[in-house]
Amino acid sequence: MVEWIKNHAEIGVSPVDRIWNKFGNANWGDLGTLQVLLATYYSIVQWNGPPRRSIASLVSEHSLRLQKRRMEFCLSENENVLVPFQQSSHQQGEIVEVDQNNNQAFKNKASRFELKQGEVLLLEDQQQKQKTFLIQDSLPGGNHYLYSAVCVDYPTQLLTLYIGAHPSRLEPCWEDMSLWYQVQRQTKVLNIFKHQGITSKYLPEMIASGRILHSGPCKKQTPGGRCDHPLCGTPILVTSPVGEPVSYVVSQDGPLSPEEAIRCCRDCLAALRSAAMANVQHGDICPENIIRVVDEQGSRNNIFYVPISWGRAVLEDRDSPAINLQFSSSHALQHGKLCPSSDAESLVYLMLFICGETMQQQDSIESALQWRETSWAKRSIQQQLGEVSALLKAFADYVDSLCGTPYPVDYDIWLKRLSRAVDGVGDRGKMIEQVATPLRLKDVAESSGTSGGGS
Repeated sequence: MVEWIKNHAEIGVSPVDRIWNKFGNANWGDLGTLQVLLATYYSIVQWNGPPRRSIASLVSEHSLRLQKRRMEFCLSENENVLVPFQQSSHQQGEIVEVDQNNNQAFKNKASRFELKQGEVLLLEDQQQKQKTFLIQDSLPGGNHYLYSAVCVDYPTQLLTLYIGAHPSRLEPCWEDMSLWYQVQRQTKVLNIFKHQGITSKYLPEMIASGRILHSGPCKKQTPGGRCDHPLCGTPILVTSPVGEPVSYVVSQDGPLSPEEAIRCCRDCLAALRSAAMANVQHGDICPENIIRVVDEQGSRNNIFYVPISWGRAVLEDRDSPAINLQFSSSHALQHGKLCPSSDAESLVYLMLFICGETMQQQDSIESALQWRETSWAKRSIQQQLGEVSALLKAFADYVDSLCGTPYPVDYDIWLKRLSRAVDGVGDRGKMIEQVATPLRLKDVAESSGTSGGGS
């Protein structure tokens, strides 16, 4: 193959922007693959002549083909389960991934994944220990199989329960991959926190993980195997606490107050600092992945915010974060990697959203990068946040100075400043503390060593 390319092919690698415009929403990590594909395509053209259909015609139908693929496993309007898309006809040459004769049977199997209030779920962990959970409700705003549940042994604590995709579903559709990140990958990240002793009120705690044990006889051959039951072996993750995504909160109640926005910023920074102790970055800070937690009393001081969905966390250089045109950092969009301040930059965009500020919708990586460059250059982000809180404006200024650099975020100093605004606590530095007896200005000066007999 190498010899053939050397002797018979002229390979020219086109610029990245041309690749991007031709192939649409590709993952930045796949650009090398796209370059090779185009090079191979043009090599074949030079060897065998032009094809019957030009690459332009193929590209023009690319988005349509993607849409068809998504629809084949779209969310049913009336059910919270993934069902095959009923196709009455298809283009000649398209791969039929689901046999129409088996569509109804597959739908019946898939519908078994939907859990109702009061259903009992049995979990088996890696040590073959079993735990029983009682489903309470499906959680609002969830893009995944997300439920609230209680452990039968401890019925007073409400838990979050993630149901993954069944192992037999080998179709690499977007929903299944998203479930893999939410369950299997997030389990790995939370295990890292647990094994390194990193605990925080603002981090999700893993209560249990394992596989679903279905009711009735199981015909699996080995302890780690599975039978043909539609639930057998489905991965499951149980975490604490339970809350509502801020995207849902904002859609129902409107923008957060300045005090709540500062509290959300402080809590998220506290979580990011704890994760940084394990060299973990979240990689997917957005309104859907931050929950507002309210305790039983429901008082204002007992509301806090927790970043969830750690499945896209970056643990090492080869890991790629999620790409979100609205909330990803500039470095993530441009390079497919995180810099030390990427999560903090995403947090600034989150503050804009929850404060009700206008954020221009983006339709491509290029437009998203252009919006970020223009907004930071004109300081419009700082100006918008400054109308809400001078402290949030100062935080945005600080993040702006770090964007794209190798310098880490100084979490401690910003946690002190934000905590002082939220709770009225923190290190006051050189501020004069209140004392029982009033002091004259002269006394204060002498006590600070600026006059008198101080040495």
